[in-house]
Amino acid sequence: MFDYTENMKEKLSFFNERQQKITEMVDKSGSLRVADLSKQFNVSEETIRRDFEKLEAQGLLNRIHGGAVRIEQKSEIPIPKRRAKNIEEKEMIAAKAASYVEDGDIIAMDASTTTLIMTKYIKGKSLTVITNSIGVSLELAQESDIRVILIGGYLAESSMSLVGNFAERVIQDYHVDKFFFSCLGVDFKRGVSEIHEDQALVKKQLISISEKLFLLADYSKFGEKSLFRLCDITDADYLITDNKVPINTIRELNNLGVTGIVGEKSD
Repeated sequence: MFDYTENMKEKLSFFNERQQKITEMVDKSGSLRVADLSKQFNVSEETIRRDFEKLEAQGLLNRIHGGAVRIEQKSEIPIPKRRAKNIEEKEMIAAKAASYVEDGDIIAMDASTTTLIMTKYIKGKSLTVITNSIGVSLELAQESDIRVILIGGYLAESSMSLVGNFAERVIQDYHVDKFFFSCLGVDFKRGVSEIHEDQALVKKQLISISEKLFLLADYSKFGEKSLFRLCDITDADYLITDNKVPINTIRELNNLGVTGIVGEKSD
């Protein structure tokens, strides 16, 4: 059931009465339908969908087609915990990914921990960086030769990123040379997938405007399937991973037309 700690009460105080009631209802019943809430609150279905979007961005529910469900344990892992996981592999991947960034590039970076680590390897270059990650923006803020464009939207606290329709609408006006992004799962049949719908929608929009796609995935992502599908594996131009991935997997990627690249340990 919903944990009404002081921190959660403070978070809920930023929402209107209807949105607070929706949060209580989804925690109690487990799931809600847009059509039912539209009738109950006497507002349009679009208004309810916007409520869901705002509440999901704060980690209070998960949207599904036609409704919303209660947040279960398997949700987006906060950045401090994600950053501590497989750190050696992520360092390898981040360093190798940065080697593909050239002066003059317009690159996009998602809100993953691997791209956050990647920032230290691209400092000193002359770039334009488009991102929805507050962490990436802060890391690059003092770089005089790097122009950072932070995509606006709702704050998703667990990933310290900006998501939602605002972000998606802004992205469509840009052009990107190279998009560096991670995911929750890489499966040869299911494709590339993500647990959080808002993150998935922002990434899909960035994928659509990018010339080259660089998927960054450590060994633990392979064989995993998550809720929201981002793209086919074959949509990626490069998949950068670590040395724990079997060589046969790299060969299979190459046979599919995806350049599989293994990061190297730093001395």
